[in-house]
Amino acid sequence: MKPLHAVLAIAFVVCGGLLVFGDHGSSDPVVEAAPRAGRASANVETDATPAASAEGASMVSIGALRSRNEMFGTPGNGQHTLFGSRSWMPALPSVAPVGAEVPPLPPIPVAPSMPFTYIGKKAADGTWEVYLSRGDETVIVRDQSVIDANYRVEAIKPPTMTLIYVPLKTVQTIDIGGAD
Repeated sequence: MKPLHAVLAIAFVVCGGLLVFGDHGSSDPVVEAAPRAGRASANVETDATPAASAEGASMVSIGALRSRNEMFGTPGNGQHTLFGSRSWMPALPSVAPVGAEVPPLPPIPVAPSMPFTYIGKKAADGTWEVYLSRGDETVIVRDQSVIDANYRVEAIKPPTMTLIYVPLKTVQTIDIGGAD
């Protein structure tokens, strides 16, 4: 047996002896709350009798305990619980009163019509180049090219070329003919 085990065993025996043979009678009287001079409390009731006021002291009594169900209610009766949950979601907008005019929803944004016209294409080193026109301007595009920060070429796979209108992430296609 290790020395630590021996010390713990002795402490256990001593505690058991105190428990069995110790004094279990309480000779202390019941302690009552004493009034404090200069402090007024809203929840402490004083009972001043003429004899007590003659001595300059007053009797203090402590209110009765209330049950937990009386204070907090039982679950499901509409009262809050002591450690209830709380939602951190923002409050929903209030519902419009009956008969009030509700403004229409704004229109869903739509990508503009395709501003490019197909001119031609060329295969070079296994990749495609497509020639597009916009007004008097000619634009040469390849896979993943960006045109004026508004259009991105997603894929060039004849017979179609796929463009994405970047502000709305809308997919648009242009017919570019076969791969011949």
